[in-house]
Amino acid sequence: MKIEKVIEELKKIKAKRVFIQYPEGIKRNILKYAKILQENSIEPVMCLESTYGACDVREYEAKLLKCDALLHVGHEDFGVKTEIPIFYVDWFIEANPLICLEKNFDKIKKYQNIGLVTSVQFIHMMKPVREWLENHNKKTFSYTHQQYEGQMLGCRVQAGKKIEDNVDCFLCIGAGKFYGLGLALETNKPMLNLDIEMNKIHDMKDIVNKINKITAWNLEVVKDSKTIGFLITWKKGQMFGSPFIIKKKLEDMGKNVYVFAMDEMTIQKLDFLKVDALVSFGCPRISTDDLEKYKIPIINFTELIKNNIFKK
Repeated sequence: MKIEKVIEELKKIKAKRVFIQYPEGIKRNILKYAKILQENSIEPVMCLESTYGACDVREYEAKLLKCDALLHVGHEDFGVKTEIPIFYVDWFIEANPLICLEKNFDKIKKYQNIGLVTSVQFIHMMKPVREWLENHNKKTFSYTHQQYEGQMLGCRVQAGKKIEDNVDCFLCIGAGKFYGLGLALETNKPMLNLDIEMNKIHDMKDIVNKINKITAWNLEVVKDSKTIGFLITWKKGQMFGSPFIIKKKLEDMGKNVYVFAMDEMTIQKLDFLKVDALVSFGCPRISTDDLEKYKIPIINFTELIKNNIFKK
């Protein structure tokens, strides 16, 4: 939604104060929409806490500060239900992806059928990338699962999975490894990451193999552990699984299970815990990204179910 439309909607509900959340990558622009709100006689309150996606909604804090609505910048509706209105504003990052394509064409030359995926901030680059590839005799595929064609979230990669059988590889348009890695871990097809910040195209095979090996090792540690810590968050959009049901199942197997609750899950909060292993019920990317940095072996709760750990 464009900011002009959001202003119209805020005026309809007679909002006087609005709580604004920005993702880390665009916080340098944090005053942009605040000024627009002020120009329309709406008081902005800007959140400086980390915001990891549309699943990360600070409704409690907004209500505590007597805000009438929330404004989420750079994300789209994740389906989180809130008691006060929440509006999502698009934020598109400007860059020329064709420079990277021209420089790194040798990385994709051997692939004929290419699946295009991206995140919401780079969705406007899909068309020029598609046209460039097709002008170089490549066939492109994309699928609409979220708001835009080819758009993925960190934990929702159906835009790629739906076309998996049609492609020889995937090309993820973005910055950094986050979105491409999410799909790379869910497919056997090559994942090439078009990084507009580094101006490079990376094959993610090595990092995927590394994560899969660490995850397999950590799962074995969990199976052999006597004391396990469950990690849960009270963020509405990041509460997954059934931790207390699974806790009972593991206790029936003779394991000691402790539940640790928090707002934001960080490595620093976990290092001192006196447990043999950790199981995350929060954002599934917590237990896949940066695995080698955790001192205590950690897995996502879905690994317990997928590997039938409860079978005696």
